[in-house]
Amino acid sequence: MGRSKQAQFGGARKEFVVSPPLADEFQVAIAKLQQGDAEASLILLKGLLHQTRPSPRNYDEIVQVLATAYKRRIDKLVRERADDIVISSLLQEAVALELRGDQVQSQDARNQFADTFHHLALIFSRNHQYSISLPILRKAIGIHRCPTYYVSLTNALASTKERARLEDFTSDYKPEALGKHIFIACAPKSGSTFLKNVLVAATKFRPIFSVFAALQNEHDLDLPVWLKFGTENTVTQQHCRASEANIQLMQAFGIKPIILVRNIYDTVVSLRDFYRTGFTETTYFSRDDFDKLSEERQADLIIDNVLPWYFQFFSSWQRAEADNRLEVHWLSYQELINNKTGTVEQLLQFYGLKAERGAIKEVIATTEADARRNRFNKGIVGRGITLAAQQRKRIAKLAEYYPSTDFTSIGL
Repeated sequence: MGRSKQAQFGGARKEFVVSPPLADEFQVAIAKLQQGDAEASLILLKGLLHQTRPSPRNYDEIVQVLATAYKRRIDKLVRERADDIVISSLLQEAVALELRGDQVQSQDARNQFADTFHHLALIFSRNHQYSISLPILRKAIGIHRCPTYYVSLTNALASTKERARLEDFTSDYKPEALGKHIFIACAPKSGSTFLKNVLVAATKFRPIFSVFAALQNEHDLDLPVWLKFGTENTVTQQHCRASEANIQLMQAFGIKPIILVRNIYDTVVSLRDFYRTGFTETTYFSRDDFDKLSEERQADLIIDNVLPWYFQFFSSWQRAEADNRLEVHWLSYQELINNKTGTVEQLLQFYGLKAERGAIKEVIATTEADARRNRFNKGIVGRGITLAAQQRKRIAKLAEYYPSTDFTSIGL
């Protein structure tokens, strides 16, 4: 029969049921760790683990403390700039640890185990060694999908430029179970609502809005939405930039975005009309204040406060494509308006889909008949010519902040 021992470790009082020969050694190992001698603790704990069967509870208790000992020893060696081979060897041993006993069924125990690996990964992230921290982060996420881990994962993937994987976000289904996801990443007033409505009608895919909340919120992709609808065929239309988090979720869920843009001068005039019809609730300026301004001052407000987002939007997606982060399909408002049927055919081909040309024309005609639902103001190309010359110069000057971006397709 084993005897009960209690040990103080990490501020929590835990009871370990271990066999008599191991109990004292375990206490000594914990004491060594508390005294800052992680190296001695590691030696004792590795010996104990070798002698302990995976099924009893004390096996997992040893593993938990051993993971902490590895973390502290590695942290010390990294700070001392020790030999990389020594650190790498210890790291391989640490990452190989697994809970195999009763604690596998305990959420608290798994959380604690995952936290240890997350903290271990941060040791390397702090030193900008993201290629080392990334697999450790994936180990932590595989144990417990704590939301705070994804901040670290995003940073590591951004620095290494490694592609995000579906398993980074869910183990509920595999990549082969993913649906087809038509995604329109669009600048406002670019005909995106019309295009979404046509694609939904043509494909019969589920329309989803993948944001936590709309209105003034940035339309960044919302992970819970993709976890729920990832296996369905969907159509999404969102005003989102190519942020790292958005790129990584698209990589993981197999999303190839359409990037829909419009002539930047026309955009200002269309936005002005849009806000004048009451849609200022998507902004941070009030309807009353906006309505009191002259048309010229309304355009000035849009140029100064809204257009910087457009330039970030365009530049971010161009850079994402240039860096081979995602496969994208660029589309302009003018192309869409001038050749609606041909454009829809091309977009369906981009997603490996087909539809009869006659059926596409019918869908377009039906969708066009509902002008209010499509949110078209005028649907006319070239309206930006009405802007004052000094306003057009100010708009063009914004492009100077992005010297490596080609803004030709938005009229610059």
